[in-house]
Amino acid sequence: MDFNSLGQGSPFYVLNKTEKPILRIGTVKSKTTPQPKYQQGTNAFNTTNLQQVINITATIDGKDEIFSDIPFNVEVAKIGENLIFSGSQTAMSAVVENLIQTSKKALEQVNYHKTMIDEGDRILEFLNPKYADEKRQAKTISELEKKQAETDKKLDKISTDNAQILAMLKKLTGETKPQKN
Repeated sequence: MDFNSLGQGSPFYVLNKTEKPILRIGTVKSKTTPQPKYQQGTNAFNTTNLQQVINITATIDGKDEIFSDIPFNVEVAKIGENLIFSGSQTAMSAVVENLIQTSKKALEQVNYHKTMIDEGDRILEFLNPKYADEKRQAKTISELEKKQAETDKKLDKISTDNAQILAMLKKLTGETKPQKN
């Protein structure tokens, strides 16, 4: 069912496909009559048929939302990359099935892309000696930073242990005040 066929009270489906897709369902409150998307000029270049659009106000979750410039003769429309809407449950089901298939295909390609990154990196090292040198330097620096962090931890432990030993020695010798030289 295209948008122009929707009447007051018709179901209206809105899919927000952000990180976690959310489907909201409302009802059509009102719609405008089809009108040209762009104003017609008076020059000879505007003789082609202009796209006809409508505006729909739908009540969703108790609030009125306006959807503007919708092509009147389609079943599904989008606003930006993440908002898809329709007045047809069947059309929205098809959209969701298509999104699922797209995601499944993307997941099937994950291993290929991981391999491409690893092997592409190896190939670049072979083809570009400067790139290989930079990679080796980065690896060496990373290893040195890791060793330095381990050494710092060991020195902190030694310092703590020394402070505890010194405190025990002072206790054993009965020394409670620092000596002046």
